[in-house]
Amino acid sequence: MTALKKLLMLLVACASSCAAYADDVAHASDPAAASAHVTHMGVSGNAAKVRLATGAAFDANHRLWIAWVEGKHVVVAHSDNRGQTLSAPVVVNAMPEPIYTSAENRPKIAASPDSHTIYVTWSMPLDQPYTGMVRFSRSTDGGATWTVPVTVHHDRRPITHRFDSLIVDGRGRVFVAWIDKRDMVVEKRNGKPYDGAAVYYAVSTDGGQSFARERKITDHTCECCRIALALDHGGHVQAMWRNVFPGQIRDHALAVLPADSDQIIVPERATFSNWHVEACPEHGPALAITRDGVRHMAWFGVVHGRADAYYSRLSADGSSIGLPWAFGVTGKPDEQASHAALLENGGTLWLAWKDFDGDSVRVLVRHSDDKGQHWSSPRMLARTAGGADNPQLLKDAGRVYLSWRTQGEGYMLLPADVEK
Repeated sequence: MTALKKLLMLLVACASSCAAYADDVAHASDPAAASAHVTHMGVSGNAAKVRLATGAAFDANHRLWIAWVEGKHVVVAHSDNRGQTLSAPVVVNAMPEPIYTSAENRPKIAASPDSHTIYVTWSMPLDQPYTGMVRFSRSTDGGATWTVPVTVHHDRRPITHRFDSLIVDGRGRVFVAWIDKRDMVVEKRNGKPYDGAAVYYAVSTDGGQSFARERKITDHTCECCRIALALDHGGHVQAMWRNVFPGQIRDHALAVLPADSDQIIVPERATFSNWHVEACPEHGPALAITRDGVRHMAWFGVVHGRADAYYSRLSADGSSIGLPWAFGVTGKPDEQASHAALLENGGTLWLAWKDFDGDSVRVLVRHSDDKGQHWSSPRMLARTAGGADNPQLLKDAGRVYLSWRTQGEGYMLLPADVEK
């Protein structure tokens, strides 16, 4: 398959995924869907409307938490046996509301360092297409009850605030980042051009009881690519997003997100493919940071005319290390890696992604024991003949796991490091 054909397929997929807003709202307003019995993690009813987007995280007590959407409700369950059985799901938002459920915009879940508090975020669509509000709730009693959801940002205009990302640092501070179009609205009202959107974030220093006023990270970002958040070994939160550089170049950028509002945010360019495309691929990056400060990145782009998923590295001082590498190469031209996840665990890097081999969707994994210089051969962890969520990598008690949900098999948690 030529790079041009792959790119055309990508842009068609972009148009389809952006149109998913209407399906989100239609499904959320379907009474039958809203009242469907939560079995097999919600895989019930009309298969065409199965929504697979699922967030997962371990807490410090080794309990697995998962969050997904049923009708107009976010629900949460937990497992104390590595996903073999799940607790009865608990509704987070008692009052129903529409919820975005694309794989790039799934509900997020995280735990405080002491595991006493569990946090969930999601994006709520509004009446107009591509608009939304970023929502937040927390539980302080082991997931039994949840606070009334709040909107994280102070700006409440009916515009884009969506594609939320969530992380909790070692001091228990809660960071939420999202795509935001308030600046585009202002600039266009003033007759000025404005490419893309912006990235904003807000911080809670009191365990999610309140959030400080949001801060802008940067202008001119892609409109519908997920934001990657990761902790470095200094305890700082770093964010990576697809940026719109001058000339509609859709590469990526990075920034450290200060918890203190008087610290300056300094974005830096992270990838250098110089991919020119006047559309959002809805294909956000993945980020992991090793002890030496090197940022390890997985991202989709076009490099030297080849549309594929790539791995690259950026040093602590902002210098590129090596060349971008198309990590999903299998020898078959029609197979292309997509929607990668990255994780660092005990000095080893893990890379997971999904592809389509002509018959089924697969999740494959590689690992590197030498800081990304060399990688193991790809190994398939799971496959499915139907629809599937994007893969997520988790770590707990020194082990690495794949978190994945499919239309046919439901939710699964698989050890990724069994052959290492």
